[in-house]
Amino acid sequence: MSRRRMETFLVRHWYAPRLSPVLYPLVPLAGLFGMASLIRQTLAELRLPGPYRPPVPVLVVGNLTVGGTGKTPLVIWLVEEFRERGVRVGVISRGYKGCLAGPVRVPPEGSARDFGDEPVLIARRTGSPVVIGRNRAQAARWLLEHETIDLILSDDGLQHHRLARDVEWITVDGSRGWGNRWLLPAGPLRERVGRSRQVDAVWVKGPASGSPAGYPFELTARQAIHLCDQEHRPLGHFAGQTVHAVSGIGHPDSFFRLLAAHGLVVQPHPLADHGHLPVGQLHAWRPEAPILLTEKDAVKYAPEECSDRMWSVPVEVTVGTPSCFLAIDELAARVRSWNR
Repeated sequence: MSRRRMETFLVRHWYAPRLSPVLYPLVPLAGLFGMASLIRQTLAELRLPGPYRPPVPVLVVGNLTVGGTGKTPLVIWLVEEFRERGVRVGVISRGYKGCLAGPVRVPPEGSARDFGDEPVLIARRTGSPVVIGRNRAQAARWLLEHETIDLILSDDGLQHHRLARDVEWITVDGSRGWGNRWLLPAGPLRERVGRSRQVDAVWVKGPASGSPAGYPFELTARQAIHLCDQEHRPLGHFAGQTVHAVSGIGHPDSFFRLLAAHGLVVQPHPLADHGHLPVGQLHAWRPEAPILLTEKDAVKYAPEECSDRMWSVPVEVTVGTPSCFLAIDELAARVRSWNR
């Protein structure tokens, strides 16, 4: 079974209301996963001299479930919001699927093959310093040695206990919530649901049917950007047309629904999270229709690989209540007070 088919099978059962019988054989592994997580956290807390505590505040934006919660678009939006409030943000990330261990800064023109797709996307969209490192404490040290910043934002890393943090925010998909509430691999959880009551805020993407209360946000798309010449066109330009849609994000169907809502006739091509298709395979698709990719997928292709059929669709965060901005204002005020 391919990785994509395995992910589809697991996700379908993970996000059922209760544990599916087909997942019963995975229950012992979920117990072992929980024990291993607890041991890892305990050892990190007991390790001397203890977790690294940077001289500036640390905000971790992570999740309890596996992928598909809108975390990366939210991180980009938060960096921009803090910048508007005069807070200089540096981002650290593991650099998942990149071949470099780090710590090293991600150049905006960097390759997703080297640095990972999400760090490259964050660097390109924000222009802020982004440092990858398998060890986030080392990445934070490197960032502080080479950049002048007021706040470290850790993209993911909720379960990385070598780095002390001052604020923890998590994201959750409002339409799927915590799924069957089981730990991996019997369910989608990296930690138990009770952990959500220990964080400082929960950001809820999309309709919040049965999911925890928190700060609501939506992901919207208005335009497509041509990968060759950076031409911008409104998504409505493609209304009524058949398009090939490529989605290698944690919840691929959300991208297909977003395009369909603009009147596009979508031929979906879901990939495994962080998956990649050779450009030749994309160009071989028939009919020779436009190819629309998520931003996370588009950064995997070098400019010389792109064709006139390929378009990137950026998403933007829109928040549902003024309290979302209040949370950012309060943290920005704490950062300014910290740095006095």
